[in-house]
Amino acid sequence: MRRRPIFEALTPWAGLVMGIAAAGFVHQFGSDGTFDHCETMAPVPVILVAVLGMVVTLGSGLISWRSVHSAEGSRRVVAIISAGMALLFAFFIILTIMAGLLIPPCFQ
Repeated sequence: MRRRPIFEALTPWAGLVMGIAAAGFVHQFGSDGTFDHCETMAPVPVILVAVLGMVVTLGSGLISWRSVHSAEGSRRVVAIISAGMALLFAFFIILTIMAGLLIPPCFQ
């Protein structure tokens, strides 16, 4: 009897799915907050949400990477690509953090 077969089936996809969701949320939160409420949203709340998104992205990429050894065939390829995409999304979030630190609030 297999333990949690649905979780095991989805682990190769974790970095891709959660990484794009976290990067999208960080981008949306930062752009909406900066343009709609620039006096209160920049830079501390944007950086906090970006760090949380970074933790989610890197954690899901680690889940995908750990599933590489147990996966077979196409699932192994998906796990490798998913872990790599999680790193790419983490780089995107690093750029968001840098922009939050460098660009002044209400920059027009």
